[in-house]
Amino acid sequence: MAEAEKAAQTIVVGFADMFIPSILAAGSIESDTTRFIVAAMSVTQLIYMSEVGALLLGSKIPVNLWELFLIFILRTLVTLPVIVFMAKWLVG
Repeated sequence: MAEAEKAAQTIVVGFADMFIPSILAAGSIESDTTRFIVAAMSVTQLIYMSEVGALLLGSKIPVNLWELFLIFILRTLVTLPVIVFMAKWLVG
């Protein structure tokens, strides 16, 4: 992936704030494929933290903040290869 180091920095920020990765990528990443990957990861992270994460914390399932963060990382690791494949297929 082109500009992987810049993309990695934006993906890590996704836990703290969901819109910052896209803002960081817009000004610093030139590759369209890498921008697509960052945008798609931002959307999946947004869906997790705003919907699933809140649902887990509000339910009777005993999940603490550390486990919520671990699930976030695992979900990111699972979706990243899928998004990279889709980026190569759609963007080129």
